Amino acid sequence: MILGFKPQFKPKIQSGSKIHSIRIDKNNRWKPGRKIHFATGVRTKNYECFKEDECKSIQQVELNFWNSSPTILIEGKRISYELCEQLAKNDGFEDLSELMRFFGIKNIKAKIIHWTDFKY
Repeated sequence: MILGFKPQFKPKIQSGSKIHSIRIDKNNRWKPGRKIHFATGVRTKNYECFKEDECKSIQQVELNFWNSSPTILIEGKRISYELCEQLAKNDGFEDLSELMRFFGIKNIKAKIIHWTDFKY
């Protein structure tokens, strides 16, 4: 399945510094074993599939950014601020603040799609 990315994430995926992606998955499409086609320019004439891999695992994640004290839950367990920062960096952001700006000030229930053996 195609997993589309903004162009700034391509070099981070290729270098191995972005090791997963947080996605809302309303139709429960992402499961371990699914083939991943990493791409930029999805649904445009600039489409580029730059990598293929496999979904190794998924984890449920809740991002709660509606107040000045953000909380993140993985598999229902609140994680420390330090682990929130690591999650942001592992997802290709400079820090938690950048991840929060990307997703906006709201609550999100999503999945972490892993293509490495790393898990939280």
